[in-house]
Amino acid sequence: MFVKTKVVPWNYFRFSPLFSRMGKQGFFILTIGEFMINISNLSKDFIQADSTVKALNNVNIDIEKGDIFGIIGISGAGKSTLLRCLSGLETPTEGDIKIEGKSIVGLTGSKLIPVRKQMGVVFQGYNLLMQKNVYDNIAFPLKIAGAKKDEIDRQVKRLLAVVDLSDKQNAYPSQLSGGQKQRVAIARALATNPKILLCDEPTSALDPMTTKQVLNLLTEINKELNVTVVIITHEIGVVRKICNRVAVISSGEVAEYGNVQDVFSNPQSEITKLLLDWQV
Repeated sequence: MFVKTKVVPWNYFRFSPLFSRMGKQGFFILTIGEFMINISNLSKDFIQADSTVKALNNVNIDIEKGDIFGIIGISGAGKSTLLRCLSGLETPTEGDIKIEGKSIVGLTGSKLIPVRKQMGVVFQGYNLLMQKNVYDNIAFPLKIAGAKKDEIDRQVKRLLAVVDLSDKQNAYPSQLSGGQKQRVAIARALATNPKILLCDEPTSALDPMTTKQVLNLLTEINKELNVTVVIITHEIGVVRKICNRVAVISSGEVAEYGNVQDVFSNPQSEITKLLLDWQV
């Protein structure tokens, strides 16, 4: 178990759901539980021909084991860049990311492989292999990992049952609905038994009924498989429906974060107020 205690300024309180007491000189002494993900002072710059774009700026977020954690913001806020840093697809310019207390920043090659096995990623737009059927799409990461044929078969059939697609194992993506494609993408992300499931806009292309089904599935996965879920979204309704904690991102920075009910019932930042005003 990774348990962390830290001393932080008083104004950190509105960003954190847990604290024990106020220390000397206006500082809170926090005793925080079991972290799955710890993001510290994270920044990401993209160098262009004649300028530097700061996609992330000094991001600090703690995600606890068992959370369904929402990261919400408008387009261009830096949400997807943050997810790519978490998954190892982007290297931060500054700062650190720890998974269960171990830094993953700067890992490459064989050292990065076990980290990526701990994380499943559900990409925006499904990213299914169109020339392969449902069974083979889910089996793909297991084959890459060198799993044995009987192990692959057991895992794929188990996951087909989890996402309620056992009758579609021989179907191809072109024969599936949007909701079914998303279920295949979720099953594939779970193939290596990850501890963390990263979801990039998992409901953005779905109708309300299918959105509800997919969110219910993610809730079941969180509870029954003990997977920590991180959801990138621009939809307040998604966060309200299944997330227990949320970070609001604006212009690459954390505007505020904490328990969903606390953040949305008493918003402190202008962007959170705008997001609440814009919801249908």
